[in-house]
Amino acid sequence: MTAKNHKLAVIVPYRDRANHLAQFVPHMKAHLADQGIENTIYVIGQEAGKPFNRAKLLNIGFLEARADHDYFVFHDVDMLPNEIDYSYRDTPTHLAFAASQFHGRVPYPEYFGGATMFDKLSFESVNGFSNEYWGWGAEDDDMFMRCKYANLRIERPSRGTMTSLSHKKDTDAALHGKNHSRVMQMRQGVIDWRNEGLGSCNYNVLTSQRESGMILVRVSI
Repeated sequence: MTAKNHKLAVIVPYRDRANHLAQFVPHMKAHLADQGIENTIYVIGQEAGKPFNRAKLLNIGFLEARADHDYFVFHDVDMLPNEIDYSYRDTPTHLAFAASQFHGRVPYPEYFGGATMFDKLSFESVNGFSNEYWGWGAEDDDMFMRCKYANLRIERPSRGTMTSLSHKKDTDAALHGKNHSRVMQMRQGVIDWRNEGLGSCNYNVLTSQRESGMILVRVSI
């Protein structure tokens, strides 16, 4: 299979960011069209009632899209690409390595957030993301460790930037502290990541519909 024959699924975790979504979808569709990449944008919307769980929504997006796609970009809705290459790669790739919110630099060596690319085999080999990170932070650090434990090299391309759209941060200190503690356990090898993640992701699809250049899947988790 040549690179041009690989079909991309862009997976976007979502809740209450209508203004960002209205900018992201047309920008991304135009960006990928310029590169001649066949793609589908999946927006995975979490119902109200629980803290936001970015990582679990990304797992759900993969499960919904994997039958019809060859590789996946897990993409925050507040990141707009500039000259980023979304062509197929068979190794985990960090696309948001130069975001305007971090002044075009990686904020710390293990940073693996914002927008990341996986081929299907690599994502399955790390058992996807953890489902246990509620609220803001650390789920991308957990994924960095999963890649390390699975002996997968993470690449960062040499060109391209992301424009970060402004938004309010989640300020739940208790959840943030819990997430930080969990990722510390990952770094210490305490958590068995092979038994928690994609294979243990339970959810219910409430609605699924195609609209405005995307497939919007609303879920209960």
